[in-house]
Amino acid sequence: MSEEDRQQSQIISEQISGRLHQIFDDLIVVNRQGGMDDQAIEQRFLTRAYAALALLNLSDANVSDSAGSITDGGEDDGIDAIYVSESHKKIYLVQSKWLRNTRKGVELSEFTRFRDGVKRVINLVWDEKNRNLHNHREKIEKNLRDIDTEIVIIFCHNSEMTLSDDIIRAKDEYLQEVNRYGELARFEQFTLREARETARSRTRPENINLTLMLRNWGIIEKPYRSVYGAIAATEVVSWFEKNRDKLFAENLRFGIEKSDVNDGIRQTASDDPLSFWYFNNGITAICEDVQKQPVGANNTDSGVFDVNKISIINGAQTVSSLARAKNEGANLDDIFVHLRIISLAGTPENFATDVTTANNTQNDLSPIDFVAADPNQDRIRREANQLGLVYTYRRGDKDPSVDEGFTVREATVAAACASGELRLAVSAKRYISGLWENTKKEPYTKLFNEDTSAERLWRIVQISRAVDAALEEMIKSLEGRARLVAVHANRFILFSVFEDLGADMGGDNLLGTISHTVERKVASLFELVERIFPDSYPGNLFKNLEKQEEIFRKM
Repeated sequence: MSEEDRQQSQIISEQISGRLHQIFDDLIVVNRQGGMDDQAIEQRFLTRAYAALALLNLSDANVSDSAGSITDGGEDDGIDAIYVSESHKKIYLVQSKWLRNTRKGVELSEFTRFRDGVKRVINLVWDEKNRNLHNHREKIEKNLRDIDTEIVIIFCHNSEMTLSDDIIRAKDEYLQEVNRYGELARFEQFTLREARETARSRTRPENINLTLMLRNWGIIEKPYRSVYGAIAATEVVSWFEKNRDKLFAENLRFGIEKSDVNDGIRQTASDDPLSFWYFNNGITAICEDVQKQPVGANNTDSGVFDVNKISIINGAQTVSSLARAKNEGANLDDIFVHLRIISLAGTPENFATDVTTANNTQNDLSPIDFVAADPNQDRIRREANQLGLVYTYRRGDKDPSVDEGFTVREATVAAACASGELRLAVSAKRYISGLWENTKKEPYTKLFNEDTSAERLWRIVQISRAVDAALEEMIKSLEGRARLVAVHANRFILFSVFEDLGADMGGDNLLGTISHTVERKVASLFELVERIFPDSYPGNLFKNLEKQEEIFRKM
């Protein structure tokens, strides 16, 4: 790096520090402690504010949220900020290094302390070392129970030096370890380049301007201007790779969501790319203004458009799933997506909110809707009614109380775990809608067929509820990895309980002994997990069929 470049990086750091004061002076307070001089106070403020700026750039946090996320201070275990996005199902863990001298590189020990602090949080280790993080404990534990939660590890610094090979190696080894049985965590680096872009934009950096090409395009001028056409999936993915969640700033739904719907999107992209346009609902976006460039005149075969301040309000799952498909090796070259862009220029007050809400409240067809067409479901309902029970299997039906009856979702989980096939119990854990997708063949017909009785379903649902209740009670007294195992292995434990019972579901006294059975199984399971997979994150381990089969054989 030339001397001129070094001087420029120092200038940029000074510009950013001024912007950090403009944004966070009233929100981030540093108390003078232990004889700290003004320089030390300034250093701590910039370190904290830089972490908050990173969250503004990489998460859905606003200024107040990002400032309130700061944990830096002595007992933070190397973690300077924590932000939990419950709507987007993400946990952000941040370390910030604001260097007075931008020529100085980041030390390996600084990164490994952060990495080890992240490990302890993920494994629910709460002690004196991370006392400053304990305020976030409840939210973190709640979200880690959700199989769709993603952990975003953010390392931010203002050094002009790239991260050393040792740090990159340590980072890669940790990601390989934590993602061994499924994607749980990803790493983001926040440097002067990203900081400058964020600091120059609005405090909530959602001003995304794009130039894009549409095939077979059209324009609607009245009552409000909008443009539509087919856009290359590769172009859509490039937007996401550059802007991440900021692309969905106005979206009411989850920005990035791992789900059965998204699995279907990725499968179509990989296996049948030419049909993607026909099978997918497309993307709707709002913008401040959209104008066609003169190139191509009025030829509607293709057109180039300038779009100011775009935000995708419907189709976030499509975008993120295409990006994930690309990362998994899919070729997107032949895929096109229908895109509709609505300009807000000249629209009435609240139009943006109304159009966003309307585009996110339409009824989508769900796999459970196919279940409603199966005659066996209505037969089960009638049988349940004869037993004095309510059984619901249609969307929109009011779910009964636990004393009144049960639902098709409860019945599916219980039947899958009582099926004798661990693969079905795993599906009930990670992809329950996959059990409903085709009512004419397995796995659905393995669970619901002409021989399926309401009486048996009710019995196994009661056992399932008893196991869940016992686990919930146990979890209250567990800590760390033992707690994680009890949380994430719930379906595996239920499967194991049913295997012990066999065809005989026991008498009326069975439910009273369930808690003792569950306690034994959790203890045995935890011992096996620690012995066989001591470095595996339980949330990923209990999504992996092969590993669960190995554990079950040794129980």
